Amino acid sequence: MGIEQNQSSVTKRRQFIKKAGAGVAVSSLPMKSVWGACSVSGVMSGNLSQTGGGTGDTCGTVQMPSGGRSPGSWFQGNTWTPGSNGDAPASIFPQLKVGVPDGDDCLLEARIEEMRTIINQFVADTELTLTEAAAQYIYDSDSSYDTSPTLFAALEGTGVPNSRKSILRHTAIVYMNVYFGLYNGVTLPLNHSAAQETAEIVMAQLVQIKQNGGAELTDSQLGYTDGHSQIIQSTFEFEFSDVFSASCPTT
Repeated sequence: MGIEQNQSSVTKRRQFIKKAGAGVAVSSLPMKSVWGACSVSGVMSGNLSQTGGGTGDTCGTVQMPSGGRSPGSWFQGNTWTPGSNGDAPASIFPQLKVGVPDGDDCLLEARIEEMRTIINQFVADTELTLTEAAAQYIYDSDSSYDTSPTLFAALEGTGVPNSRKSILRHTAIVYMNVYFGLYNGVTLPLNHSAAQETAEIVMAQLVQIKQNGGAELTDSQLGYTDGHSQIIQSTFEFEFSDVFSASCPTT
């Protein structure tokens, strides 16, 4: 790959990250959950503002659709670290395999490596925006908290007490499952508003459970069933064009 092409790829990735980060906000979490409706199906299909606020009944069990990936499934073995081995990214994004001749492991790995770079940057640069009250609760501090943790910090639980790390971790994972179209019923993938509002609902439920001393949500309740991205191929190739420009290195 020449210097100009490489610079173009970097520019495209930065433009994608900038566009992606612009809309991310988990900003309307009340300290006591008062969502009037807890279904995420409408949110994920683009019918936003389903959650409301105000004085509705407290939220019951959030019913998540199947298809999502758990934190471990997304990130086990440094899946998205550039230079990692294995084709786990292709199980999350089967779109990477389309058009790859049988046995052409080199081309598939080139695409996977490019996707690793994109996701790695996305996780590092995309921020969740928390209200001050939500951040104070999650970080269990009135003075030391972060109202705009990156997805990476949320997944790592940076600065969060061990007993509350799962709140941000699952919020970030639900966001990614919706954004990248893993959950069944996501008709508008790559849509920040839909991913954001779904994550808000789940975060509110997780906080409510923690406040009430209840058991944490299981992978099944969160819809983690090892699905894959259902973004249609043409959209995927358009949004992640660098992936399909990748080629085997010449010797």
